[in-house]
Amino acid sequence: MNFSVHRFETVSSTNDVAARLAAEGASEGTVVVAGRQSAGRGRLGRSWVSSPGDGLYLSVILRPPVPLEHVWQIGFVASLATAEAIRRVSGIPARIKWPNDILVGGKKLAGILIESPSVTHADIGRAVIIGIGINVNTSSFPPELGDRGTSILLQKDPASRIEMSLVQDALLDMLDIRYGQYGVEGFPPILDSWKALDCTVGMVITALMSDGSVTGIAAGIDTDGNLIAQCDNGSLVSINAGEVLMR
Repeated sequence: MNFSVHRFETVSSTNDVAARLAAEGASEGTVVVAGRQSAGRGRLGRSWVSSPGDGLYLSVILRPPVPLEHVWQIGFVASLATAEAIRRVSGIPARIKWPNDILVGGKKLAGILIESPSVTHADIGRAVIIGIGINVNTSSFPPELGDRGTSILLQKDPASRIEMSLVQDALLDMLDIRYGQYGVEGFPPILDSWKALDCTVGMVITALMSDGSVTGIAAGIDTDGNLIAQCDNGSLVSINAGEVLMR
């Protein structure tokens, strides 16, 4: 994939800029990088802290030739590539919490937001926006996050800042590799590699969904990407959306 990188000092959200470019016909591989986001966001409408110079805030436009109902698979591609990139550039044993949070020692290091604007160009296909935020040189977090966040800096050496370009290059390289694999081999090998870095299965979880909550043991990930929870009564529940809290 040929990446075309657009850099900004400050944007509301890199996903917003990428969505605008996609609507204007930007090609697959268009990348938006910002030093700061004034209104960065994560999954479930949450804000994403985007302090200038502390994190990598990046969005990529993809146009995968898959039906809309399979777009969720891109989230697995992106989270796998992100975890692998962090491991490559830092040696940190990053793992994935379903569906696409990147954790180290139970603390969040990176997050991913997949959006698919409802604009399709007949000649280049539907756009899927991958928004990725990685805490690179973040040394402290807002009180509301408590001790749930971490960064490459904190995991490595708080006295030595990390070169942002190294993280960006590793991320785009791994995304290119895994997205290329997905295009040739399909989803099953991506899911297999994703499972090897998963940290959710085997944990006691509570899944918060729009129609209630489920508590049990995360028993596995099925071929549709759903998290399977085994409840105390032995029943199995399939979770396809929501927030998962791990104990």
